[in-house]
Amino acid sequence: MDISRYKSELPPVLNMLCQEIRVQDAVIEWVDIIFEQIGTASKCPPHAHTWFEFNYVLSGQLGTRFDGDEITVREGEFFLIPPGRVHSHTYTRGNPHEGLCFRWRLRHADSGHTGDDTRSLYSHLKSLQEWKPGAFRDTEGFSAMLTHFLKEAAAAEPSELGLQLLLIRLLERLCLLQQTLKGHTGTPAIASEPLVRKVEVYLEDFQGDRLNVGELAASLHMSYGHLSREYKKLTGHTLVGRMNKIRLEKARELLLLPGSNISEVAEQAGFADLSYFSKAFKKSYGQAPQTYRKAHSTSSG
Repeated sequence: MDISRYKSELPPVLNMLCQEIRVQDAVIEWVDIIFEQIGTASKCPPHAHTWFEFNYVLSGQLGTRFDGDEITVREGEFFLIPPGRVHSHTYTRGNPHEGLCFRWRLRHADSGHTGDDTRSLYSHLKSLQEWKPGAFRDTEGFSAMLTHFLKEAAAAEPSELGLQLLLIRLLERLCLLQQTLKGHTGTPAIASEPLVRKVEVYLEDFQGDRLNVGELAASLHMSYGHLSREYKKLTGHTLVGRMNKIRLEKARELLLLPGSNISEVAEQAGFADLSYFSKAFKKSYGQAPQTYRKAHSTSSG
């Protein structure tokens, strides 16, 4: 992709596209279609938009924070920000990013409509309002779609309608991706980063008596310190914090089994210290293990 050429030649064409288009019952207003360049800026403070924003990183990387969780968005990854979502950015010195940014607003073609037909294009596109924050590795062909769009825009006589429809096709692809993500737990960053995905698989599938981060790091051919730093950088959470959360979830499930013993539950979940387990469980679930079991055994019975 000849980014330098496109950045020089395409702004007039992209500006031409920044208007409304109606397709079926949806009216999409393209607010901005730009190549992102940060210049000498080091950060962008917390803010929110009245529009949707799709960012695709073409080179370099940037940090983006959503609700206290910071993620790193690298080349070949993207993120989507729905209207009203507070976020901020930090830019990496020595590795500035370049990217494509699309901003749009959505409204129903009938200003007096009541209720949404879930099969309509408007409802389909409106569902992106529920997009969860995170960085996503491009496994859906967005790079090819963007390359096609830019090549068409650079043509001798670009078709305004054709380009508009290519962008709407991209929005539909985002909707399809969101449907596949519904029902998944954890943060989207976990699904998009191979290293973090491997960590999650290990933690979620662990069946032994103790969760051992040293063994986990060794299995990934990394030192524990390096693994811990990378995990925090990619997810915004500490490895120990995530591991304790999984331990507590496992303990909660074991507590509800008939005849379970508190000390055995703690040991099976990986807590060597019963007192620490009880405090951690109460902090997470609001009740001591014994109290929690009684309350939920009664309610389930």
